[in-house]
Amino acid sequence: MFTSSADVFRTRQAVHDLREVVHLNRNAVKRIGASGADSAMIEAIVQNGARIPENKSRAYSSILLAAAMPDEDFNGFIASTAILLADRLQNGGGEDDLFWNYEAFRDHYGLADAPVRAAIMNGFRVAHQSGRCMLPAEPDNYMCQTRRRQDVLHLLRAEGFEVLEKAIESDVGADIAGDLWTEVMDRELSLPELAGYRYLYERPRSMAPADPGRAILIPWA
Repeated sequence: MFTSSADVFRTRQAVHDLREVVHLNRNAVKRIGASGADSAMIEAIVQNGARIPENKSRAYSSILLAAAMPDEDFNGFIASTAILLADRLQNGGGEDDLFWNYEAFRDHYGLADAPVRAAIMNGFRVAHQSGRCMLPAEPDNYMCQTRRRQDVLHLLRAEGFEVLEKAIESDVGADIAGDLWTEVMDRELSLPELAGYRYLYERPRSMAPADPGRAILIPWA
């Protein structure tokens, strides 16, 4: 079980991003389910923050099925996977450790748009590290990153954000990255800044704000 500041923040951020994936694919979510009752229950799960109830209905089976059929409906496949991962990270009612999903479909996850792919892979990584999912190995770092390091540094240099640029170049510790985020999280940030802070979160060292349970989460850039 996670206990450190970085672990708490990473879990909250991972759940937030997975919920964004689900909402991005709401039309596909509506197609999941063999009946109107299934669809209504799946909608209730989404409204409950992608948390599956203990008294699982056929809706849970429908989500598992959709998460295993990338060629049938790719967006539904991605959204279902995001629901399952968000549920595991919240200790919800889902019981599958998602080992088979990751083994069978890791290449398919890589076909999603970069923010979606990074959200899914960070979900797998955090769930694996916390023991909530069982993977053969952690996802490769590049699969967990929305933007490559050099691309983020290019954005920051072009706009003159030297402090953030140097933090990424020196791969600062999680506490320092968390302090940097805490200093700016209450204000509106530019795209390069958001890309920089998201990179700090997505890298292996991640970030650890001083109050990880209440720190504002990083928006998609």
